[in-house]
This record gives sequence, structure tokens and C-alpha cells, in this order.
Amino acid sequence: MKNMKAKAFFSRNGSWILAMLGSIVLWILMGLSGNGITIRSLIDNAYTASFLAIAGLAQMLVVTTGRGAIDLSIPGMITLGAYVSMGVCNGSNAMIIPAILLVILLGVIVGLLNSSMVIFLGIPAIIATMAMNYIIVTGTMLINNTFNVFTIPSILKAIVQTRVMGIPIIIGIVVILALFIHFLLSSTSYGKSLLAMGQNLEAARLASVRVVRVEVLTYVLASVFAGIAGALISARVTGAYLGMGDNYQMESIACIVIGGTLMSGGRANAFGTLVGSLFLYLTISSMQLMGADAGIQSVVKGALIIALLLVGASENGEQRDGRRHKAGAEQA
Repeated sequence: MKNMKAKAFFSRNGSWILAMLGSIVLWILMGLSGNGITIRSLIDNAYTASFLAIAGLAQMLVVTTGRGAIDLSIPGMITLGAYVSMGVCNGSNAMIIPAILLVILLGVIVGLLNSSMVIFLGIPAIIATMAMNYIIVTGTMLINNTFNVFTIPSILKAIVQTRVMGIPIIIGIVVILALFIHFLLSSTSYGKSLLAMGQNLEAARLASVRVVRVEVLTYVLASVFAGIAGALISARVTGAYLGMGDNYQMESIACIVIGGTLMSGGRANAFGTLVGSLFLYLTISSMQLMGADAGIQSVVKGALIIALLLVGASENGEQRDGRRHKAGAEQA
């Protein structure tokens, strides 16, 4: 019995546990080959990973809906959020709240459009969100033609730069966001319905789960989180530029797979996503320290994603087989 429980625990949490151990190993190796093993270097990588983690948490929600859903509009929404927040604020602290509210509104609109294409038009999520990303990118290009804002409000700058006892407060904000999402998934009817949908959509419908409402809300939350991530990233890099969200497309998928979220849906791990983000950035930092160019880094990240997807597919197959055996035993 204990062995079965241990196997089940590792099956659900093995990915992010290995990622955590891998992060520690990479941190030590970087320290040995660089300026020494310091907590500061780990914190700096965690700081960079925090922005990816927000995008990853957004992606995680959509992937959890199941049926191979992936939100490819997240990069465009990140870029749009950066442009809109900077343009509305124009360096003024008084305009931060209106700017964030507008970013949230745009996220709600994008999420509603994405979910409508998926649910009511029957377009696969990966196609619908890719088309939406093209629309967002085009709109952002139009904004860029007359965009001349290069000043960040001091409050936004403080949010992404201030440290308390050496730890950036943005790390704390992202941890709180992960706690909130974990609470949503584990302790609310929305979260339980989302997980049920991802495991078996028809069974969820038969169980009176309001699948349309849950799926719409999921896409809306993902777009809103992506837009807010864009606003924070613009404050970090002190600017907005075309394509600033592009790097987050594959990395947002990679970090959730590393963190233990099943690409087939029905299982999500908010804290694992944080660990996956840190591991991914430590991997990138290690390659940069070794002098690997951008092409090699992309190849390594791609290979990592493929390997983890294969592991996830194997886990999912085992779970399906287990459910079939259980169903057969009950019928017998």
C-alpha cells in the first residue's frame, strides 16, 4: 500500500521535484564555474523567472481544459499589455489604475473571443488562439506607428525593482498569484469543474458541470494574466517593443510541462509551474555561461519540451489504462 501511494505521489509530482533538484544542481554548477555559489545568483534567476511564471500560469489554465488546448495568443497579449499600460500611463502614477483596468478589459475581450471560437465555432484552440494572436500583433503594430512613450511610472518601477531583505517583491507577488490559482483549482467549484472537464468532457457534462461557463472563464483569466504580465515586463525592461512576448510562447508551455501539468488536460500544478520557470531560466543561464548561442539554446529548450511531453504522454497512458482496469473490475 505504501509503495502504491509513493508511486502515485511521484507520478503526480515527479516532474517538478526533479526540476527542483535540477535547479539546485544547475545553481551549484553555475556557482562553481562562475563567481561562487551565492544566494544572490539564485534570487536573480528567480526574479527573471517570475515574469515567465505569470505567463506560465495563464497557459496552465488553458491547457488544463483538455483536448490539446494551448493558448497561442499569450505572446500577443503580453505585447499588447505592455503597449497599452505604457501608453495610458505615460509615466504618470495617477494613470496606473486606469491603465491596468484597460489591460484587464482587453484581456476579457480577447478571452471571450478565444473561447467563443473554440466553444461555439468548434475551432481547435491552437488554431483559434493563433489567429487571435495575429490580430493582436497587427493591432499592436498600428499602435507602434504612433507610439513615443519611454517613461515608466515610478510605482510600477518600484513593484518590479524593489527588494525586501534582498528578495524582489515581484517574487512574492507571483507566489501569491500561484497560491490564489492553487486555491481556485483545489477548493472552488470552478477549479474542480475545470479539472473534471480536462479529464473527461462528456463525463463532466453528464455530471451537470457548466462546461461553457468554466471554459469561457478560463480563457478570460489566461488573457488577463498575460496582459498584466506584459505591463510588468514593460516596467522591468523600461519599454515596449514589437515581439516582446514572442519568447514566452514556447517557454510558457515548457515551464508548465516541467512543473507537472498534463498537456492532455485534467491535471495542473501551480507551484510546479514556478519551479519549472526557475529550472528553465537556470538552464538558459547555464548555457549562456558556457557561451552557447541563441540557436543552441533554442534547440536545447525544444529537446527538453519534447522529452517532457513524451514523459507526460506515458503518464497519461498509464492513467487511462488504470481507469479502464478499474472500470472493468467494477463491471465484473
